[in-house]
Amino acid sequence: MRDRHAVVWTRISGEPVKMGELYTTELESRFVYDESFLTLSLPGLGLVLSPEIFGLSTLKWTRTEHFDFPPPLQSLIPPADEHNFQRHLIMNYLQASGINRGTPFENDWNILTLSGHGGIGHLDTFSSDEKAIAWYSTPALPQKELLSRDTMLGFSLRNMLTWFDDETGHLLEFMGPTPSVGGAVPKLLLSIPKSGWNGTVGLPTRFGNTQYTDVILKLEKDTAYPGLSELEALGLDLHKKAGFNTPRYWLAQFNGIHAIAIERFDRDARCIPVFQESLFSILASGNKGIQHHYDASYDQIGRMFDNPRITLINDRKAAKRHLLKRLLLSFLTGNGDLHMENLSIQIRHGLSDFSPVYDPVPMRAYSRHNMLNVMPFGDYGDYIEGRDEPVDFTLAVLRFNQALGFNYNSLIELINELLEVTDDFCERVNQLNRLPEENKNNLIQIHKKMRNALSDL
Repeated sequence: MRDRHAVVWTRISGEPVKMGELYTTELESRFVYDESFLTLSLPGLGLVLSPEIFGLSTLKWTRTEHFDFPPPLQSLIPPADEHNFQRHLIMNYLQASGINRGTPFENDWNILTLSGHGGIGHLDTFSSDEKAIAWYSTPALPQKELLSRDTMLGFSLRNMLTWFDDETGHLLEFMGPTPSVGGAVPKLLLSIPKSGWNGTVGLPTRFGNTQYTDVILKLEKDTAYPGLSELEALGLDLHKKAGFNTPRYWLAQFNGIHAIAIERFDRDARCIPVFQESLFSILASGNKGIQHHYDASYDQIGRMFDNPRITLINDRKAAKRHLLKRLLLSFLTGNGDLHMENLSIQIRHGLSDFSPVYDPVPMRAYSRHNMLNVMPFGDYGDYIEGRDEPVDFTLAVLRFNQALGFNYNSLIELINELLEVTDDFCERVNQLNRLPEENKNNLIQIHKKMRNALSDL
């Protein structure tokens, strides 16, 4: 294949600046920070792939099956899954713009360079500096009047992709007013009034916009996951009650499709991006053995916070307590999907910390997702030296707590706190309007079992 070139920009400082150059060959991708960017002392691609570490040296990334590009850039590309709603939209947009589908890599490259800007996080990719400058200099579509919820779906699905590079300004006629919704949790990036939800929406903000706030609108596929939106709302409420930082949200319904709009926290009050990177991207950047978002253990993540060569979170002890508390609460709420993509780190005002909680959905309510957790902890289920039986749940929790450096009394104090937070869990699940009775019963039984197991500690 021929060598390819792209550029990476960011407006993390409030003004668009070029971060560096990306070169991709048949065997590797190479990234070089722009010399002028290095003088700004800003965060770069990621915490591991930082300007402080690489400076003007070339960052070389050997291409693998799952990472053609360094992980922070790979994360801008929706996975090549036939059920992935976002990828389906982008590929249809590119095809409507005259860009035919090609090899898997060619498709990913087109997505990265032609639509890899304005999304979640602080990185913007373009095919050239000229494209970047043109995009930043053009304000978003006029939003003097946000559209009502009755026209929201037709508007957003037709126009949201002009957020990328719609040079002709045409609407995507093939989408129609009420396109079918594919995938488990299709997501749209939209904006709403700064004061909060009132049923009207617009295109995402671009920069310097203080009239609107950006949201992620998650559309629910009732046939596969009935009640998913209200389950996510329940998860957010319980995490807020437990003392975690959580975003605002609003439950809504459009043309019979249930949804939840969640305020984006990767933007500040001026709609300027903040640095954000998932633990998956961080670990994969430093360990080529990490290929999937569930390829590490919680114990490994805990050790990562003690790495003397890199500071992921300024308060290391608080970071480990956050991780332990999130895992224990996931047990009690039936969220078996707390993987590395659902844990991110942000940098605000020069300090790094966990991002607000997102995707805390009690997915174990659905039988196809009923597993204790997608990632291991404390050698749970494994055979260890000195034991004839595999490590059970109780011992695994104790071992994980010890691996993080906490004593038994602090663990019991934390468990008691979370038991109190979830003392009305069964009642709240029974009050959900759209979750089927079978799923309610599944979730309640899971909660009771986990509650008993943690109480026995």
